[in-house]
Amino acid sequence: MILQNLYNYIIFKIARYRAIFWSLFMGYVGKGVYILGGCRIYHPQGIRIGDYSGINHFTDIGGRGGLIIGRYVMIGPYCQIITALHKSTDWTTPISKQGIEGSTVTIEDDVWLGAHVIVLPGVKIGRGAIVGAGAVVTNDVRPYSLVAGVPARFIRNRFPEKIIQKAKKIDWSKFEN
Repeated sequence: MILQNLYNYIIFKIARYRAIFWSLFMGYVGKGVYILGGCRIYHPQGIRIGDYSGINHFTDIGGRGGLIIGRYVMIGPYCQIITALHKSTDWTTPISKQGIEGSTVTIEDDVWLGAHVIVLPGVKIGRGAIVGAGAVVTNDVRPYSLVAGVPARFIRNRFPEKIIQKAKKIDWSKFEN
């Protein structure tokens, strides 16, 4: 147990230093952010990460089209957050020559992305949502909902509507670790 605790302490300490390093290049990195090993980060200047959010092992994130990650967001291992794709509308030109187009991805506060989730450009994932492992998010996700599948589909709300309305009023800036 002591060895496990020591291991976790060291791994998360390194993850904090990794986040501090990336803060030199990203648009913004909040307090208490951690980025675990093996993550690949592209176009960091277009990425903003809110306080106490974490990016798990071997996740790829891109900021070319803009990426906003809220507070207390948990991004599972092996996720891909894609903010730009190759253009492919001109049938007279090879796709590789048509350029890139981006669109901002927004992940609001208190969101949990399970392992192996793929988020495509232009998507907004609402506050308090949970995205099930392996899902491909192609459309916006409602606040406090659970989505899963390929493509990701609404499964259910996390709470009754009355609770969701109260939860939407929570000021996440008042929470500190």
